[in-house]
Amino acid sequence: MSLRVRLALAIAIISALVAGGISLAVYQRSTSDRMDRARDSAARQVRTAASIARLRLPGGATVAPSGAYVLTKDGPLGDAAIGGGLPALLLTRVESTPGRVFTEPVLDGSEPAVYAGTQLRAIGSIYARQSLAADLEELAELRDALIRLTAAAVVIGGLLGVLVASALSRRLRRSAALARRLAAGDLDARLHPRGRDEIAALGRALDDMAEALGRTIHELDEAAERERSFSADVAHELRTPITGLVAASSLLDDTPEAVMVKERARALAHLVEDLLEVMRLDAGAETPMAQEFDLVRLVGDVARDRLPEAELVLPPTLRIESDPRRLERVLVNLMENARRYGEAPFQIVVDSETVTVTVRDSGPGFGPFLERAADRFAMASRDRGGGTGLGLAIAEGQSRVLGGDLELRDDGGAVATVRLPRTARVQIGAGLVGGPA
Repeated sequence: MSLRVRLALAIAIISALVAGGISLAVYQRSTSDRMDRARDSAARQVRTAASIARLRLPGGATVAPSGAYVLTKDGPLGDAAIGGGLPALLLTRVESTPGRVFTEPVLDGSEPAVYAGTQLRAIGSIYARQSLAADLEELAELRDALIRLTAAAVVIGGLLGVLVASALSRRLRRSAALARRLAAGDLDARLHPRGRDEIAALGRALDDMAEALGRTIHELDEAAERERSFSADVAHELRTPITGLVAASSLLDDTPEAVMVKERARALAHLVEDLLEVMRLDAGAETPMAQEFDLVRLVGDVARDRLPEAELVLPPTLRIESDPRRLERVLVNLMENARRYGEAPFQIVVDSETVTVTVRDSGPGFGPFLERAADRFAMASRDRGGGTGLGLAIAEGQSRVLGGDLELRDDGGAVATVRLPRTARVQIGAGLVGGPA
């Protein structure tokens, strides 16, 4: 249920409770007032009838007041209709306490009324009746009016709740839209809210956050650019002396010390070349040189050189139009990564339908390292030996240059899949499954 609906329901319920409570209080107060007036009227009638009954007719007979019912020792006098409806409780109370006036309402039956009575010692009991029919009709009309008023209050409260909730929801949606734009990278988005309430304060806080976030990202971009420039400058400056070092080391003899110097010099030269390649990929300065070639043959050649023990699952031929040098670079890095950090058995699969090459090993996989495996200088563990952490980063960057992508995952070991665009496919041969190369 949305916030707008919840707010509208809450305001409608509050309106119903307030209107219903007020209506109930008004109805109860009106009922009580009318009942009190009817009791007072009936009591006055009894007192008036008692005053009249004290007068004696010639011969000592009791006077029967009009609209009253008198029970004397000689029998009843006056309005017999009143005597037929007297409640038993009133009769008992009047007979047990002479001199006091008692009232008792009777609401059931066809003639609702309040009965009053008192007992005069020398005369007997006197009773009177005050009809409630008109009062009950007016109370029924009041009840219906209050019900209609309560229903109207609920409807108006609901409509007011919808308006208020819509206004609040619209402002909250604007704040949420700003957050989504910021998450999408639009750091210039702002709300510029008006008002002094909590939602306006939230909008201003979001604007302040966007401003601070923009400054922070700008500073990080500048720092990253300085880092890339520094790395590129260092690599360029080192390239010439290291090339000379490699050339000089090649003139050394084959003693163990000389061999170690040659290996270190070549490793350093390889690292510098990798750094320069990464810098070019980050700068977007790489452009593929497409030509038609057989992908199956390229994969087979690289596998025989880098991972000869791997099982090959290949179609007989798959001619594509791409950059074979860059694709070879990607395949070499993937197979070297599997050889260094994975475990046998290895498998290399070329899918002619999706134009993908998958390199799979049976080792421990990437594990928690998976999310940053293609980052520069990212290494799962420094004690695994060898490598600079640039191989997968270069493979991922060259895959992008080719118009494809590199997918890394764990599935019983490390699985790396380079996916080329399907438009690169030229010709597909019949499927074939091969054994180890």
